[in-house]
Amino acid sequence: MRKQILTVEKDLKKGRIVERLNRFILRVEFDSGSEKIHLANPGALSTVIAPDREVLCEPANGQNRKTKYNAFAIETDNIYVTVKSTFANRIFSRILKKKLLKRFRKYSSISREPPFPTEGRADFLLENENDGSRGYAEIKSCTHVEKGIAKFPDRPTKRGRRHLKTLTKLRKESFDNHLVFVVQRSDAKKFQPFREVDPKFADLLSQAKENKVKIHAFTTRFEPPDLYLDKEDLPIDLI
Repeated sequence: MRKQILTVEKDLKKGRIVERLNRFILRVEFDSGSEKIHLANPGALSTVIAPDREVLCEPANGQNRKTKYNAFAIETDNIYVTVKSTFANRIFSRILKKKLLKRFRKYSSISREPPFPTEGRADFLLENENDGSRGYAEIKSCTHVEKGIAKFPDRPTKRGRRHLKTLTKLRKESFDNHLVFVVQRSDAKKFQPFREVDPKFADLLSQAKENKVKIHAFTTRFEPPDLYLDKEDLPIDLI
């Protein structure tokens, strides 16, 4: 039985990509004409964005917005890739609440975006319901897949490197820390760090693993309007 994570309640408007104007703006052709839409993802998205690909757009909130829509999902090789970076956090939150992943069933979320004891913020503070231990969870949105391999990051990530250093340091202080890669597409067969793009991140990920930070990866499948958990335990290859 498939595990449903959530249903997208907003009406999604279908269009076709014309071009990517800059990191955060796409030009999209709708039946009503061409419009600029917001792309809430700073990644390269080189395996996702291409002219004439179908894009599903959600209405934008906020009165002072220059764009009326946000890109939500892009069709790539007959599957939808959800492209909002922050959507990965919502996905993980729902998985925790519904206890869809076996390895996270003993955890509950204490708070969202809690401050680290040192500096910066995490995505989640978790508590182990069995023994009361606590730890931080960082969630990374992954949309890049090549030849069945999901890779992160697709641009160098100073923020990601900083998070890895913090998770590793706090793990040495007995925090039960997690790094979770949410692969927002269903065609990946395994996960690797994108060493060619950010070798320092790849090295820090290996160090985090050696210091017992728990590394996880899973894929999702979007069949509008429903999002499903796909591969629950994506193999991880720390090259």
